[in-house]
Amino acid sequence: MRLVLYPFSVLYAIVTNLRNLLFDIGIFSSRTFNIPTICIGNLSVGGTGKTPLSSYIISILEGKNIAVLSRGYGRNTTAYREVSLESEAKKVGDEPLLLKQKHPSCLVVVNENRKKGIEKILKSHQEIDVILLDDGFQHRSVKAGLNILITDYNLPYYKDFLLPMGTLRESKKGSERADIVVVSKSPNEINPTEKKGVIQQLGIFITQKCYFSQIQYKNWKCITTNEDLLVQEKYSITLVTGIADSSSLLENLTENEHSISHLEYADHHNYTLKDIEDILNKYNQDNSVKKLILTTEKDAVKLRGFKKELGNVNVYFSPIETIFEEKENFEKQILNYVTANKRNS
Repeated sequence: MRLVLYPFSVLYAIVTNLRNLLFDIGIFSSRTFNIPTICIGNLSVGGTGKTPLSSYIISILEGKNIAVLSRGYGRNTTAYREVSLESEAKKVGDEPLLLKQKHPSCLVVVNENRKKGIEKILKSHQEIDVILLDDGFQHRSVKAGLNILITDYNLPYYKDFLLPMGTLRESKKGSERADIVVVSKSPNEINPTEKKGVIQQLGIFITQKCYFSQIQYKNWKCITTNEDLLVQEKYSITLVTGIADSSSLLENLTENEHSISHLEYADHHNYTLKDIEDILNKYNQDNSVKKLILTTEKDAVKLRGFKKELGNVNVYFSPIETIFEEKENFEKQILNYVTANKRNS
């Protein structure tokens, strides 16, 4: 199958390499803004952990006025929109709504045109100190001051292929634009020799920094009350996911010896009444005493819209956090960049 797709990957490479070249030599212009601008992105299509990292960086910058600008993938609207706690995922996108719910004081905006989005933010919100571009690495019409590139430990960009053969949106050469490369979903314990080998294969320059991060799963929370569930027993779980890669969650649940029946949907899936019916049917077919429906944080923002249909069923979500091995160094680099490039009034 890959041999059939190879010519299309070659064509894709020609187009994306030409586009990047035109930006590099100045034929296509990139706009810089007089405000700290941090771009968080990847070379591949989804599943590397951009949104958890965005949330982590927002926490690092606590006390500053932060704006997050996202495309709002999967929404049925266009142009500039500010996300509120009452917004619907279908109108603003699931990831922007999730970030707003986790960080209510943060300005979260969606706009497919990043340059126009930043212009509107700066015009309407003079108080903003720093802008985070969520999934903005390929949006080269804006030149961010700090570029953070994420790559999955289980499928780093040096092992991947361009679309449609693989998942890369541009060639591995694009990593040269990054100031920081984060290897996400890495093992909790990775020996120095292996780490050095990964860094070498990533092609990290002396001017770049490379960090390794892990996923940490927190206590499950009720989808309606947000209360923690202290998991002290083994559960029979109807797992509902609509994310790019659910393997880490599945591995975590399996390691903890839960029984899993998985309903897997496409990334950014917009749930329907039929989906809810299917989920409840699957759940009701389970005769276990200790049973529940478990989903991800991203899916929870959409499933909350079906509170009436879900009724009194036990529905929980599994929060995650990003953990860094060199936590202090990473946070210091972020804070130093923002401090050194403070917005002038």
